[in-house]
Amino acid sequence: MRIDDKPLRYFLAVYEAGSIRTAAEHLRIAPSAISRQIAALEDHLQTLLMERTKRGIVFTGSGHMVAAHARRRIELDESFGVELAAASGAVAGTVRIATGEGFVVDLVNHAVKPLRTEFPDIRLTIAVAGTEKMTAGILHDDYDIGLVFNPPRNPDLELLAEDHAPLCALVPPHFDLARKSSCCLADTLPYPGAILNPHFGVSKLLAKVDHGNRLCRDAFLTADSINVAVHFVLSGCGITYLPAFAVSRQLRRGEVVAVPLTDPFLADVPSHLLVRKGRPKTAAVRAVTAMIRDRMEAFGSAQYPDTLS
Repeated sequence: MRIDDKPLRYFLAVYEAGSIRTAAEHLRIAPSAISRQIAALEDHLQTLLMERTKRGIVFTGSGHMVAAHARRRIELDESFGVELAAASGAVAGTVRIATGEGFVVDLVNHAVKPLRTEFPDIRLTIAVAGTEKMTAGILHDDYDIGLVFNPPRNPDLELLAEDHAPLCALVPPHFDLARKSSCCLADTLPYPGAILNPHFGVSKLLAKVDHGNRLCRDAFLTADSINVAVHFVLSGCGITYLPAFAVSRQLRRGEVVAVPLTDPFLADVPSHLLVRKGRPKTAAVRAVTAMIRDRMEAFGSAQYPDTLS
């Protein structure tokens, strides 16, 4: 039986998004166009793929089978593209990276910068997102790879690189706390604090330790940007909580002090480089992965050229 690619891809988009409207927004087409393609697919296959209920779309047994077939078709095409590129010896193409905001400076200085020199035919797109959005995007192939701090476990994600580091209290140098070699979260509570919104992985970690919710209740500043929290510290106003690699340049300049936190859940936090399990890896993806794994401070391998400022 022959099935055209377009209705399969449209159906898979609905299957993964859970609704026609969300899939249409992702594909940037009208919902009616998706509905027509799926209706034509059901007519061609002579079976019902999904049912619309008051609670939303419910996929039939046939729908689950068609979605799995569509995924295999896409993976087969991608595998062929990888093999074709490898046969020509090319290390080229676009790699889509999703990253948490805390990785950005490390990523740009230690991976993007040398990639431009060593692999000039590779192109990058970088999306800064929260943990949940990145995880969903990797699973739906919106991104090729993702840099995630303290990600949730997911059997459909493959781990390409991992390292562990403590969460730190970032402190202005003139604060008394800056003289400590380490501390627990309770030691930081007397100081004015900037915390991140609850959707950040850092905030989820802190919530596990802040049993009385004092940190959230008494925080002077709550931000949806790591950059805002860091500048709160740089201005001398107070402290915030991040891994040291998020402020490596400021640490080397002596503008901020990172005091490791010793509490359970905070003393040994993983950073992961992830890809969807089973996704074919192009030569470009492999090159970017190696650069991130071997050069980034978040994975224990940062290099600091004298010219870096």
